[in-house]
Amino acid sequence: MRHSLNSIKAIFFDAGGTLVHLDSGYICRAIEAQIAVELAAERFRHAQSAAMAHVARLVADGNGSTEGMKRQLYSVLLPEVGVPEDHLEAAVQICLDLAAREMLWRDSNDSTALALRQLKESGIILGVVSNSDGRIEQAFEQTGLKSYFDFFIDSFIVGVEKPDPRIFDFALDRAGVAREEAAYVGDLYHIDVVAARKAGLAPILYDPFDLQASADCMRIRDISDLVAIITT
Repeated sequence: MRHSLNSIKAIFFDAGGTLVHLDSGYICRAIEAQIAVELAAERFRHAQSAAMAHVARLVADGNGSTEGMKRQLYSVLLPEVGVPEDHLEAAVQICLDLAAREMLWRDSNDSTALALRQLKESGIILGVVSNSDGRIEQAFEQTGLKSYFDFFIDSFIVGVEKPDPRIFDFALDRAGVAREEAAYVGDLYHIDVVAARKAGLAPILYDPFDLQASADCMRIRDISDLVAIITT
């Protein structure tokens, strides 16, 4: 299905890795407090993107659910910020314990709030469609972004998760728009782009570090890029 982006009436967003990010400073400090290691928190965001893309491929290939891939995510991410192999298992468990107690996806880029406000003021319906654990609205409350959205679709609540395209039926119903009038923005090609395309939505890949340059879809490096693409 071909889409004209200037006729888009609704934009649905992925959450983790796209609009909200892991609290890298908090996570690094928690690990450093329990393990004698100095971590490079400035490398965390890049490592997060690479690790999530790796996990997404596993999920898309049927090798696990999103929930079950949390351990794999941290196992790939943490060595990139300086966790040595002999401390990796302990560091991963620290992250999993923290994630069980609190929502760690609570950082956002400085430019994101302004971009969302501009999109909303232009009349675009904004929604979140996320593979999550029932706490997705909490993440957006913590980042101060919740008020920009008309609704949230959490896979844990609706019982369907990407890359199953049926999850977008809930968003289309809430937005009251046709498939060709909606776009989906996410950071994982094998999960977000594939699912959106199957659902008949216009896929837009958020790729801030150019890790997926060969992707056969529109790519953006910042959420603010959407303002010019959609509203002009």
